Amino acid sequence: MIAERPDAGPPSPRVLYRLRFEKTGTARFYSHLDMMRLFERALRRTGFPISLSAGFNPRPRVTFLSALPLGVESVDEWVEIELTEAWEEGEFVKRLEGQFPEGVRIREAARAEGRVAAVEAEYEADLGGAVVDTGALLARASIPVERRTPEGEMRTVDIRPWVLRAEAAGGKLAFAIRITDRGSARPEEVLRELGVPGARVVRTRTVMAARK
Repeated sequence: MIAERPDAGPPSPRVLYRLRFEKTGTARFYSHLDMMRLFERALRRTGFPISLSAGFNPRPRVTFLSALPLGVESVDEWVEIELTEAWEEGEFVKRLEGQFPEGVRIREAARAEGRVAAVEAEYEADLGGAVVDTGALLARASIPVERRTPEGEMRTVDIRPWVLRAEAAGGKLAFAIRITDRGSARPEEVLRELGVPGARVVRTRTVMAARK
């Protein structure tokens, strides 16, 4: 790995690309750190001119717009990648095909003019015949849940401000969660509050907005 030195001259150009990918099947058990490593290795193998961060421990400029909870599948994940040269979008996808394990697939790539942030995520869960009362959940003024901190302590968090909508029909549950800088609800928390913990869930859409 080549470190950037203070006297290395003017910085290299930075060209931003936004890629859409899916993470399904057994790939749902890859952690956020696993995904970072997978993308970094894939980009290096394909020979893309990756833009690196400054300093003595430079890292590829790869940013996932929203960390997907472990065990959750998704058909609409997004990652931003910076290169030092412009590439044709189709070539981007073509070169990355076959570079990932089963369950991780690049669907599209496009050059981006500005960065965005994930602000909402939509999910679908299989109810397996269970009956849930989404109206009662949404009518609650607060939805307190217990979370364990990195230090191992338990704390209570009210997730109601982040639960936007929920509807059950045809044996499926569709719900949406707000994503903010100050936190978000977790899909498993919503499922637990509805009485269907462990239901298999898929993120179907990630809503994005321009970064402020």
